[in-house]
Amino acid sequence: MLIVVRPHTSLLDGPAVALWLTRKRHLTHCLFAVDPDYARHPVYSALLNSYGWLVGHHTMLPLDHRHPFALRKMIAALRAGQHVVIFTQGVGLSEPDRPDQPGMNWLLRKACRETPVLSLSLRHDRRWPRIAVTPSAIADSITTNRSPMAMTR
Repeated sequence: MLIVVRPHTSLLDGPAVALWLTRKRHLTHCLFAVDPDYARHPVYSALLNSYGWLVGHHTMLPLDHRHPFALRKMIAALRAGQHVVIFTQGVGLSEPDRPDQPGMNWLLRKACRETPVLSLSLRHDRRWPRIAVTPSAIADSITTNRSPMAMTR
């Protein structure tokens, strides 16, 4: 299953989603696409890997826009039956309404043909992000070539 999360405006979003997936949806061993600056950082990498492993045996994949091969690894993981979590807007925590990253349209088109998509929305009105399942606008965004965030306004 491809798990699409929006908006990404807090450094707590990833840990909150990892915990929510394990506790509320009983999904473990998910592959999280993570900014390479955090995934390769000596301290943050250790913290994120430890936390992910403790809450649900989740793992990280550095997703670098300069090296798009991680998108292919994500498709391979989906085809192998692994759950993949992606924050489609990428980094830029101060801009909650920013568009999806360019490679996301390709990934969503590839993934929607072969795997179910779970769309999650985050609310940041408290210290810890709150998570809700949202009606998926993924199929519409692919056919209309519009961002699902723009379709919810």
